[in-house]
Amino acid sequence: LGFLINYIDPLYKELKAIGGTPSTKAAKWGWNPNSNSIFAADFLDPYFYSELSRDEDSKALLDFGKKLFYDPILSQNNQMSCASCHNPAKGFTDGQAKSASSVEGKTVQRNSPTLLNAVYSDRYFYDLRAFSLEQQAEHVIFNHDEFNTGYKEIVAKLNKSEEYPKLAKKAFGHKDISREDFSRALASYVLSLQSFNSDFDKYVRGEKQDLEPKVKEGFNLFMGKAACGTCHFAPTFAGLVPPQFAKNESEILGVLTNPNTKNLDEDNGRLANTIYSEMAWIYEKSFKTSTVRNVEITAPYFHNGAYNTLEEVLDFYDHGGGAGLGLEVVNQTLAGDSLHLSQSEKNAIISFMKSLTDNTAGQQY
Repeated sequence: LGFLINYIDPLYKELKAIGGTPSTKAAKWGWNPNSNSIFAADFLDPYFYSELSRDEDSKALLDFGKKLFYDPILSQNNQMSCASCHNPAKGFTDGQAKSASSVEGKTVQRNSPTLLNAVYSDRYFYDLRAFSLEQQAEHVIFNHDEFNTGYKEIVAKLNKSEEYPKLAKKAFGHKDISREDFSRALASYVLSLQSFNSDFDKYVRGEKQDLEPKVKEGFNLFMGKAACGTCHFAPTFAGLVPPQFAKNESEILGVLTNPNTKNLDEDNGRLANTIYSEMAWIYEKSFKTSTVRNVEITAPYFHNGAYNTLEEVLDFYDHGGGAGLGLEVVNQTLAGDSLHLSQSEKNAIISFMKSLTDNTAGQQY
């Protein structure tokens, strides 16, 4: 942590000062070469990851998208909105092991990952089956267990409403709403759900002078002995790979159906994402590496929501995942040997992860 604060981040700022105009190659990367800190809110360019351009975006478009996000009119039965499974008070998750379906008494296959910083990704869903924010929404719209509808039906509803044509006029200059207008508006709101103003971020940037010793120890363990940072890359602490920050990783961990059993979860993850080129054994039970930002408020954990506490999660990793527990996990990418973490070290790592909590976007709703 001292090396980051006293050398790496100051050097990063100095390199910006002598770097001149970003090269065309830099434009293919997700990071913003004009940022002042690796932990700055603008270190990454959200428009790099979206089909929406900066010039197209606006406050009016965001307001349009925000109303769409919380409106059940988007679902076939007018009962389910985006917020049904992405509750702002819960870090834009729903707190469920597996998210509710539009079909009574049924759930969908997995739980709802947080939408905070969701834009910073080249692939979406736990199985990476979608390639943009806009395409991610499309999967929900057409899914029979979720919105169970289509663009034609949604756009017809919006154009018949009293309020949406007015919002469209402000955002686009015309009242007739198209499929593209709808997609851009929804993407604008999700893109705005950013989270880089936690206590830890402020400390690294020099905006906060004090940080608990346990948090400092936890960061050093996270990036060192515990090796969490080898998959949860700073500064997103997700699978967005530096230094280009252009691609997401998925990992095979050997997640269990229940932390108190030794049964592997049957979900095949990326292997079953219906993308032909990824129907290979190397992707069996492989899942997108989620962010650990805001984990304090986004339980339960993993794709199946089987782990209710961070203590259970740390114990799972400390043992070396499924393979470390003696199970046969094909191509497990997590090292199967124990980390040999003490209870005090586990507590410190959890303290660090909790210092990454920043749900300002959810509190503003």
